[in-house]
Amino acid sequence: MELSIIERIKKIYPELGRSSKRIADYIIINGTNASSKTVTEMATDCHVSVATISRFAKQLGYTNYSQLKWALSNQMEEDTPIIQEISDTDTPMMVAKKTLDANIETLNGTFDLMNEDDLKRAIHYIVHSDRLEFFGLGGSNIVALDAYHKFLRVPLTVLHDDEYHLALMQASRLTKDDCAVVISHTGNDTDTLDIARALKHKHVPIIVITSFPNSPLADFGNVNFFSISEDSRYRSEALLSLTSQLAINDCLYMLTAQYFGDAADNVLKDIRQVILKKHQ
Repeated sequence: MELSIIERIKKIYPELGRSSKRIADYIIINGTNASSKTVTEMATDCHVSVATISRFAKQLGYTNYSQLKWALSNQMEEDTPIIQEISDTDTPMMVAKKTLDANIETLNGTFDLMNEDDLKRAIHYIVHSDRLEFFGLGGSNIVALDAYHKFLRVPLTVLHDDEYHLALMQASRLTKDDCAVVISHTGNDTDTLDIARALKHKHVPIIVITSFPNSPLADFGNVNFFSISEDSRYRSEALLSLTSQLAINDCLYMLTAQYFGDAADNVLKDIRQVILKKHQ
């Protein structure tokens, strides 16, 4: 099944009622069969009403069940996996093509999980923050450092520390007037969750970036963004999710720079002038 429908389901799953979760589980487990069902047959199999099926389709972003059914059926016809495995006999160009295709599909899947309201809320928290801090430990520190590096180009006070105890101390000093972006692939890292608890205790607005909608970290987010990833032979899902998370950073940065307009341009000009003088 094409990644987008499954990941749409994963995103809304925690907010679904009991009946809707039965529909979600049925589609995930019986994708091929689900695509051939009428709305009445689907309702019978899931032990829910036809109206519940229709509401569920709309929650996924489809106009009605017929549109959802068409999408399911259309995706089932794809015989070739979207992300193709790299084999030992692949030529260098084949490896490059498969690698780039995987990254493209990852970005498309990540975009499918975004919505206007989440982006607007995230930018509201960011641009109105007294201090903006990025938290990411272990492999996620790469993403946090990338965001920190980007956001130095806008007129905000930006913070980052990759050492756990220092990051925890920073979290304890933030307030409701600040904003924290917490990044974790699994959303289940003990130290990262400690930081999230400290932030929540201080009522700091939290933007979470993770690959798992049902992770403990997602429960702390005022706004959540989900990165798409899929395991492959030579690259773990954590490495592939890095592409998505860096792209989410780019989206948040560009929206922030757009908001500040000329003020962001002036910050960038100042940075370039300082660097230019350094090399003269």
